[in-house]
Amino acid sequence: MIRYPGGCAVSYFKWQDLVGPVAQRPAARLFRSHGGQAQSTAFGIHEVWQLCQELGAELYMSVNAHTQTPEDAANLVEYLNGTRHTMYAEMRRAHGHDAPYKVKYFGLGNEIYGNWQPGQKTAAEYAAWCAEAIRQMKDVDPSIHVVVCGLGRPDPEWDRTVLFRLIGLADSISAHNYFGRPLFPDLMAASAVCEEMFCGLRQLINEAMDTTLGVHSRAWRDLGALPEVKRRPGIAFDEWNVWYRSSHGSTNDLEEIYHYADALTVASIFHVILRHADMIDIANISLAVNTLAPIFTVDDKMTLQTIWFAQKLIRDAHPNGRVVKAVVDGPTFAAKHERFFCGIVDSEKAKDETLPSLLHFDAIPAVDAAVTIDDAAKRLNVSLIQKLEDRPLNVTLDLRGAALNTTAPVKISHLTRNGDIWVENTVDSPHNVGLATTTIPFTTHHTLAPASLTTLEYQLL
Repeated sequence: MIRYPGGCAVSYFKWQDLVGPVAQRPAARLFRSHGGQAQSTAFGIHEVWQLCQELGAELYMSVNAHTQTPEDAANLVEYLNGTRHTMYAEMRRAHGHDAPYKVKYFGLGNEIYGNWQPGQKTAAEYAAWCAEAIRQMKDVDPSIHVVVCGLGRPDPEWDRTVLFRLIGLADSISAHNYFGRPLFPDLMAASAVCEEMFCGLRQLINEAMDTTLGVHSRAWRDLGALPEVKRRPGIAFDEWNVWYRSSHGSTNDLEEIYHYADALTVASIFHVILRHADMIDIANISLAVNTLAPIFTVDDKMTLQTIWFAQKLIRDAHPNGRVVKAVVDGPTFAAKHERFFCGIVDSEKAKDETLPSLLHFDAIPAVDAAVTIDDAAKRLNVSLIQKLEDRPLNVTLDLRGAALNTTAPVKISHLTRNGDIWVENTVDSPHNVGLATTTIPFTTHHTLAPASLTTLEYQLL
């Protein structure tokens, strides 16, 4: 899935500027909030759709809920998905694309609660805009999946207001967060913060669902009638990554150079996503190339950053199937982490234990486990993150209830490093972190190296 035109850019672009022949599109838009850079209109909706086709990806279309109207949003759906001879479907055909694009996913705005966005709105203003937009959009194409902006832990009342107003209309509510600190134990606490964030959102969705019972004192007064809810809203975790070092600038914008330790953090967030797969509809790591990205380029050189390998290892370990609850019993450690992205964190600031933005965790498990079973492929897959940097751990897997093929070998993959936990992949030294795979005779006893990511594939009978 590719989210386009991404995050903050959505508030600057009118979708009408991003269609039609490139030579006839308006001049570049000025991206005022982030370095004042001009943003080209040349890579527009048709171009990103072609990229999605090439990659086998879904297009997740961001809608300008900031400075455009609900009618503009519905017209965009008509342009992309319309099948009849109507104004905007005909516009698409005139642009050389007779068949509908069949875009399913639409996100209404980006972090519209923030003063770093044009068209900032209150929760009530935003919910009213969305209510009208979703009705019009789904009148054009009832099959689309619409995501609305959430805020999460910094202001649960935002989510409460938006969900209350849009229950039965919105399909998902978004959550954004960025993680990371320059102390390794604190990096390993990022997953605990993410876990709390999802648990909080789950509770707010539960509250919104109660509106359908008529027990909420505002339901009849504010909505006029009890909402009809065909599907419980899910979560779109559509912007997240490790970010705590780099800043916005006119050049080298947010170009984090990721350490091996950051790759373990990314893997741990994937574990949290897996554990909440029952309510997470969408999860988009941010971004793709150079800016907070797994792929980094300089002129004609390219390297895969450390976090790219963590993504690949987790994806390959858990491509299909069902998530199985994993219980870990063993050593723990204490650490701290901001509950929400709070800007650049230097080494001295990271030592401060008294900041009110910090969450303190006394007993984070030293091993973070995720388990999936792919019944069709007859595989049980386990991924293990060892969060202690000073010693290895011997682990025993108790896979009770699984019909394991004890005569088949176990496939083991792990993240490799040439250096300490702060080693990086750069264009001049691109192979410091990578992947290695081997097979061993069946066993449930394994030794996990300090600060490591390991995946195990067992065959089922």
